Amino acid sequence: MYDLIIRNARIADGLGHPLVEGDLAVKDARVAAVGRITGDAASIVDAEGLVLAPGVVDVHTHYDAQLTWDMTASPSPALGVTTVVLGNCGFGIAPASPAVRDLLLANLSEVEAMSLSALKAGVAWEFESFGEYLDVLRRRTSYPNVAVLASHTVMRTAVMGPAASERPANPAERAAIVALFRDAMDAGAVGLGSSTSENHRGAGGLPVASRLADEAEFAALAQVQATYDHGVFMATCGHHTTVEVLAQLAQVSRRPTLYAALVDYPAEPDRARRIMAGLDDARAQGIPLYGQTSCQPVSLAFTLDGAFILKTIAPWPADGDRESLKRIFADPGFRAALRATLARPDPRRVFNGDWRHMEVTSVASPAHASYDGRTIAAIAGEEGRDPLDVFLDLGLEENLATLFTGRILNVDEAGVEPQLKNDGVLISLSDAGAHNTFLCDAGYAMHLYGRWVRERRALDLPTAIRKVTSDPARVYGLIDRGRLTPGAFADMILFDPDTIGISPLERVRDLPAGGERLIRRAPGLAGTWVNGVQVFDGRDYVRHARGPGHVLTRFVSGRPKWAMPA
Repeated sequence: MYDLIIRNARIADGLGHPLVEGDLAVKDARVAAVGRITGDAASIVDAEGLVLAPGVVDVHTHYDAQLTWDMTASPSPALGVTTVVLGNCGFGIAPASPAVRDLLLANLSEVEAMSLSALKAGVAWEFESFGEYLDVLRRRTSYPNVAVLASHTVMRTAVMGPAASERPANPAERAAIVALFRDAMDAGAVGLGSSTSENHRGAGGLPVASRLADEAEFAALAQVQATYDHGVFMATCGHHTTVEVLAQLAQVSRRPTLYAALVDYPAEPDRARRIMAGLDDARAQGIPLYGQTSCQPVSLAFTLDGAFILKTIAPWPADGDRESLKRIFADPGFRAALRATLARPDPRRVFNGDWRHMEVTSVASPAHASYDGRTIAAIAGEEGRDPLDVFLDLGLEENLATLFTGRILNVDEAGVEPQLKNDGVLISLSDAGAHNTFLCDAGYAMHLYGRWVRERRALDLPTAIRKVTSDPARVYGLIDRGRLTPGAFADMILFDPDTIGISPLERVRDLPAGGERLIRRAPGLAGTWVNGVQVFDGRDYVRHARGPGHVLTRFVSGRPKWAMPA
């Protein structure tokens, strides 16, 4: 007697082999059999020829706070995700003594564009240490499986307070940071997350704390990793953090090291190609360097009083109330200075004044309805006006309520395709749980199956499935995840390859304190199961008193098989 049988499916094993027609049985959370199954089960589902595949392993999310109030990790399971990794870019909420909690939330609010009121109302501070945070996740349970990276910025802040964003650590502080990392690894962290990105700023516009870490601190953390038989290092890299820098750290840690974000930059079209070639060369030498890329355009929606993507462009104001911002935006001197800055493209910026990639998503006034869905460049060309003036004037006329969308990275699909086809590059970068009012990229795998497999035919379906299931599970050392073979955990999705995709953005208000966010749906997704338990039925979440997801704290042991150079 099985717990579940899914019959008449086209089964993808997640390892890249051709799909096979047949049935799959589940017993005690694991795949019990695959083939023609004659036994009975407590629950039987007729797949009617749909594709049954492993659930998506999303290694780049920011659900650290949300999972303390929302065990569904919405919207990820409704977009085919069955395992999420938290703590990316070095941002999180543990360890957290009462003295630094407000600062941690303020940093998250700024760098990950999360509603501060929602964070304050929603985060359950039932922990201080990293291990206690994992205990909270176990008690509260979740729909997807969860693995957590130790958060570099959080550990620095826990030790140094506000000074963490102002200077390098002294030797005593460095030792304390290293001790916190060791505590996290002992408790079950999947590795370390950090950032050196110039675009990552925390409360008050200050750099996130990990950006102030010096070479000695990174080396000390890598030395800690070398003492464990598991763990990855995930780095969101600024321009000065080169492949060579990561290779040096990987040779110390001997652990998989991931470069993010490996995406196509419009202002520097050869950048991704150069980085990817460097990663390939490193792996050829036995150094375990990988990339993280996205398979969809990286787009951010915003209004002018919360223009996250423009805050690194001088003289754009970091903060201000609506009336003060309106005065700034109307000032001809401000416009002239901003125009001069945009005239000097900087590859470190995510927007460099290409108004063809800035769209009016939703106007606030019916008088401007003809602008909806059009680019600033197109409107400016039609009206014979400067695009910056069009952009700012429209926002001012609508009291800063106009919703714009900037397509900032991965705009050229021809530039994106080489990354997707490279097996040393993991497809992820959803940022799920963050930038809630600006984007929702949690459905990247559904976009991969629809756009890149069905429409562009750049990848075949078995390969595309492998790249978002067993590939990330293998690199991160997740045990028995990302594949549908006997003995593996029954994390699965059922979908129609002829219709799978992602919907346009929808705006909802369901965060704590009435916070707003954007979500997407996945037409063609018929169901999601985690550890053999259905969590999404194709229309809505299946309600459970306790989520079926596991908190993952044990990972593949043993030294890596690659040969490190002498």
